[in-house]
Amino acid sequence: MYSIYIRVLGDSCRAKTGGKEPHGSMRGEMMAKEISEERKVILEKLYHSFQIMSEDAYVYLCDMKYDYSIWSEEAVQYFGLPGEYMYQAGDIWEEHIHPDDQQSYHESIAAIFAGTDSGHDMQYRARDRMGRYVVCTCRGTVLWDADGNLDYFAGAIRNHGLVNSVDPLTGFQNQYGLFEHLNVLYGKQTKGNIMMIGIGHFSTINEMWGYDFGNIVIHKLVQILKEEFRNEGVLYRVDGVKFVLLTRTLSMDQLSDHYRTLHKRISEKLEVDGYHPNLLVFGSAMEIKTFEINPQAMFSCLEYAYHAAKENRNGELNIFRDELDENRNNLLMQINSVRKSIENDCAGFVLYYQPIVEAKTHKLLGAEALLRWGSPEYGMVPPNRFIPIIENDPTFVQLGAWILRRAMEDTKRFLEEFPQFELNVNVAYIQLRQDSFVQMVKKNLEAVGYPPENLCIEITERCRLIDINRLKAILTELQAIGVRFAMDDFGTGYSSLGILDQLKCDVVKIDKVFVDKIEEGSGSAKMIHAMHDLAEAYGAEICVEGVETGEQCEIVKKCGAETIQGYYFSKPVPCGEFPTQFTDPE
Repeated sequence: MYSIYIRVLGDSCRAKTGGKEPHGSMRGEMMAKEISEERKVILEKLYHSFQIMSEDAYVYLCDMKYDYSIWSEEAVQYFGLPGEYMYQAGDIWEEHIHPDDQQSYHESIAAIFAGTDSGHDMQYRARDRMGRYVVCTCRGTVLWDADGNLDYFAGAIRNHGLVNSVDPLTGFQNQYGLFEHLNVLYGKQTKGNIMMIGIGHFSTINEMWGYDFGNIVIHKLVQILKEEFRNEGVLYRVDGVKFVLLTRTLSMDQLSDHYRTLHKRISEKLEVDGYHPNLLVFGSAMEIKTFEINPQAMFSCLEYAYHAAKENRNGELNIFRDELDENRNNLLMQINSVRKSIENDCAGFVLYYQPIVEAKTHKLLGAEALLRWGSPEYGMVPPNRFIPIIENDPTFVQLGAWILRRAMEDTKRFLEEFPQFELNVNVAYIQLRQDSFVQMVKKNLEAVGYPPENLCIEITERCRLIDINRLKAILTELQAIGVRFAMDDFGTGYSSLGILDQLKCDVVKIDKVFVDKIEEGSGSAKMIHAMHDLAEAYGAEICVEGVETGEQCEIVKKCGAETIQGYYFSKPVPCGEFPTQFTDPE
């Protein structure tokens, strides 16, 4: 948060008293008085005037005749203050200041209320609501009344701990600033709407025309967004070329109208130096109305809706609906409970395992670990209800590490009887973005004593969002110690082939969608055969998922499948029920 300081200079007030230093009552006398309603109204009007001029600062204004203050709601939320309206705010604030800095602050405030100092300009450390200290700069000045008495003390506090919340390229606050604002709204239970707007495949703009050109395009986008939402909310840049609007004035219908206008302006009319870059615009939106949840849970749902919009590729605004399940449970509340479970050492999560068998012999070759979650309130919740959303949440990094560790601990006992047993574990996009991902994998392999060559990490097409060189580095480092990689859901996305061409995957997993109607003589068999030949050309084998019948099994064998996974052999089961021997189920 960058601060714009308000310095209400006292020179004009001193002029009214002939240039003499003003005098005023001591604080003890002021404390005995209760502020009048008339003075409250004046204080509020002055405060709001100052606040307009300093949107990015913690503004405070004190009526010195009564030692009664108004502080910005952002400061109240960030530092855990009693409220926006406070008697003796200086004493309350002093309790938040680091013990080593309290004395100088105390002396400054005492001099100001004694009338011997006209203001202060100082730096100190202040404790936030989580108990962490941040460096603050506080500037303020005194205003006197016409008789030379202390009247008001006005100023602003700059929180240096939030300096990095502003994106330097756009001038918008970033995701940290967004969550500070959301915490304020949730704390006050203020309803509103939130919208995410982003540009797909923006990296191609940088690759074709260079980063300078890309930055000009971003500046054009920023200008369009500012024009479209002038005085209608606050804009943030959250990640790459993704922006968020937080509004308390626009309805969802109005947001949809604005989005359609934006889509047309950006995708058809944006021009830079005579060029019209081909920009793919995607958007999602949702209501802010459920305050029992963590704001991050809400934001994860917004991200999920955004990625769904990208996959649909129709350019329409995807509005997240907090629908009910068959037991009339709210999705948002369930997601919030999932997040709490993760934060509570992943309580409520269990792993199920589905066998992977050799196509020709039906010999057990490995298993895929699959996540399940349940709670006393909701029972067992289907994974497709929460996994696609929680994969967008920062807590999934913790959950992903738990999945890997628990899966290795569960299946290590199979290695003695089946030395070739390969454990398949899915990882999410958000995990691969972490600098610590490779070390996390190595650390857990070593802690459990699990052979790296018996681990296969499954990645999905969404990994294309990560810098390809970063992905290559991850694969190279882990493959060097024996870990294998599989490309999951191959063929269901529009860039699977591009990823296969750039990454050295060991296994290509063919999605169930190609198996469902394979007995009906559709083109699925030819597709699987072609994907087998393609994978073979890149040095990979194929595993066909979703095989449910003997007929499907025989067809995919003829298509060249090396391994098979599906209900035909076993549904996902707890580790204690995992089958290790297979005859023809039919």
